[in-house]
Amino acid sequence: MSEMKSAREKAMERVEKLGKLTEDEIKRFECVPVGNKLASRYLQEADFNLDAELTRYKGTGLRKYIAQGAQEIFLHNISLPQSERDKQVTKRAMTGLRIIKENKNQLETILDRITNLLNYYEQARQQTYSQFKKGFETKLQENNQTLQKQPGNTIPLEVQLQAQFQAEWHKLNSQLNAQYEKVLEEHKQQIQKIG
Repeated sequence: MSEMKSAREKAMERVEKLGKLTEDEIKRFECVPVGNKLASRYLQEADFNLDAELTRYKGTGLRKYIAQGAQEIFLHNISLPQSERDKQVTKRAMTGLRIIKENKNQLETILDRITNLLNYYEQARQQTYSQFKKGFETKLQENNQTLQKQPGNTIPLEVQLQAQFQAEWHKLNSQLNAQYEKVLEEHKQQIQKIG
């Protein structure tokens, strides 16, 4: 029992060394999770009125902390689209940012850049996939002709190379994503700086 007590005492000493939290830190600690929850609900529920929820905190000095929490969730949900669902979530997250941010003009400029980036990404991804697929099919046809010349080879080549196709495409797609994600992250950091 004395060991547990001494461990508790040591923990309390560390807390005391850190000092007391400021009022600002306490508000942030309490309100950011509220903003996280509101943003999550907004993204999941089409009829959720985020603006009305935020209005409840107007004049309390807590709205900015709640907006910070919401912003975390919205920025996290802006991503390179891999599916139609991703596009819809990103669009909704961008709309959520429009609700919580005060400086609308600056925000719109960055959101326009993000929209353009995502459009370019989709075009680049489709073009890269088409070119890769065409090149892979050509290589597959060449390999198929070589294998057909060998007697007794009955393994279907498409099935055999399907895993290779997926692995190579995954690698190529990851490289493309890395290029665009870097720029997207820069835009997200700019949004964080906007009031």
